[in-house]
Amino acid sequence: MALFPGKDPDRGLVQRAQSGDKAAFGKLVNRYYEMVYALSYGVLHSAEPARDVTQDVFLKVYHEIVKFQGKSKFKTWLYRVTVNTALDAARKIKPATSLDMTDASVEENVKPVVLEDPSPGPRDRASGEELKDMLKRAIGELSPEHRAVLTMREWQQMSYEEIAETLDLEMGTVMSRLHYARKKLAEILKQKKGFEKGSF
Repeated sequence: MALFPGKDPDRGLVQRAQSGDKAAFGKLVNRYYEMVYALSYGVLHSAEPARDVTQDVFLKVYHEIVKFQGKSKFKTWLYRVTVNTALDAARKIKPATSLDMTDASVEENVKPVVLEDPSPGPRDRASGEELKDMLKRAIGELSPEHRAVLTMREWQQMSYEEIAETLDLEMGTVMSRLHYARKKLAEILKQKKGFEKGSF
C-alpha cells in the first residue's frame, strides 16, 4: 500500500490507476503531459526527441505505477522518471560531458543574467529574435545535466530541495550546476550590447 506522505493531490488518481483504472491514468497523463514534455525539451533541446521521450515516460509510468510506493509525491517520482529517461536519450545522441570541473565548487551571491524588456518596436522585435537565437545557442552548449537543473529551477519553478530530491543529488551539487549554467549563459549573452548582469 502506498504511503503518500503529506497532501499529495494525485493520491486518488494514482490509487485508482494502480487498481487498473485506465481513465484515472489518462487524467494523470493529461495533468502532466505539458510538464513532462517541457522538461524533456529542456534536457534534449530538440522537439522531436522530446516528444519521443514524453511517450516513453508515460509508457514507463503506466507499467511501473503499480510499484510506486508513495514514499515521495507522485509528481516528484514523475519528474525523476522524466529526467532519467531524457538523460538516457541525450547520452545516446551525444557523449556525456564530464561534470567534474563544473561541480567542483559553488560561488555564492553570483548575479545571473537579466534580460531587458523594452517596449517592442521594429528594432526591438528583431533584437528579440536575435536574443532568442543566442539564448537557444547558449543553452545548447550546456550539458544535458546542466540543462536539466536549469529547466527545473527557472522554468518549472522547483525549489533547490525539490531538485535535489528528484535527482538524488546533494544540495551543493544542484547549486553548483545552476551556477555554472547561469554563468555560461551570461558569458554568451554579455556579447550582445545592451544586456547587463542582474537576476535571471
